[in-house]
Amino acid sequence: MIYLTYNDLPSGIFQSQVIDVCHFISNQFNPPVRLVSFISLKGFLKNRKVIKSKYKKSFVLPMFPKHSTWKLNRYTLQFILLFSKEKKIIARGVFATNIALSLKEKGKINKVVFDARGAYKAEFEEYLNKIVHINDDISLLERKAIEQVDFRLAVSQKLVAYWEKQYNYHSNKHVVIPCTLSYAPKFDYTSQEIQQLREKLGYTMSDIIIIYSGSTADWQSPKILDGFLVEQLKKDERIKVILLSKFDLTQFASYTNFGNRMEQKWVGMNEVNSYLTIADYGLLIREDSITNEVASPVKFAEYLNAGLKIIVSENIGDYSNFVTANNLGYIYTKDEGISLEKVSFEEKIKMNAVSLQNFRKENFIDNYKKIIQS
Repeated sequence: MIYLTYNDLPSGIFQSQVIDVCHFISNQFNPPVRLVSFISLKGFLKNRKVIKSKYKKSFVLPMFPKHSTWKLNRYTLQFILLFSKEKKIIARGVFATNIALSLKEKGKINKVVFDARGAYKAEFEEYLNKIVHINDDISLLERKAIEQVDFRLAVSQKLVAYWEKQYNYHSNKHVVIPCTLSYAPKFDYTSQEIQQLREKLGYTMSDIIIIYSGSTADWQSPKILDGFLVEQLKKDERIKVILLSKFDLTQFASYTNFGNRMEQKWVGMNEVNSYLTIADYGLLIREDSITNEVASPVKFAEYLNAGLKIIVSENIGDYSNFVTANNLGYIYTKDEGISLEKVSFEEKIKMNAVSLQNFRKENFIDNYKKIIQS
């Protein structure tokens, strides 16, 4: 079996959603998975080395330049198949899936699974058309991916609902597997250790620490995030903010007015957990869009695993309802203010337990089995 990716570079997301999935399926089922990744020529050798070091059973190939030439990559894949006995492909995203389907039409492979990470037509219309140029109708590519594959993997029930509404999808040949964790340890800190870690990083136990970890891409809604931070910093002097992100913080009104209570850091992956562990709340505040409505941000599971309560916008994938149903934090709306209190040590243990029960790959082994059996 092949797991096929197109234009996905090595990153934390690539590790948890691609590398770890290949390892998991290979360890749980036979035969093992071969990863085939088409990546950009820019930084190709460096990125190829990274991917190969993390998953040895992989072909890392240069994709044709420019997104508008994405179809040509099927010829490279067809050549690879000459040396491989694999006839089944799990394809990540709409472009990889259409590349795989073009070879299925020629009889080069016999099964294709669509690993759908979001609503592609909506994502292009809402965010990507400004920066990505292709010659094809994304709606037609997404429809073909949904209708012509043998099985589907969706990251949320909301994404399946989007298929039903947008493309009249009425099959049961799919499973839902949210973005799961690469590493999901049990919370083994003591309250004293958290206090010591806070003091080491410059915080006290009386501080209410809000943390944001991630990019400031358009769908992350930095303006809404900034507005929320202004509101909270103005309301309570105990509030402190940590931003684990690279961007120009001087553009934030919250920093202009409350910069002495905000800290921006860019740390290695091995250091991120220390900052998450000392915090009280993790932020998932985004604008209302179809892209966000069907999403499954892996950051949600990472926050919970570190013992954080979640502050999440309405209509973020399946997570907003999940937060309400399980008392995991707050739903943020512009019309309703939120008054934050310290998160107790017992609550941090509960948040971690929820992550272990819901966001490890082992929790979805039956769904992975359905994909393999398909």
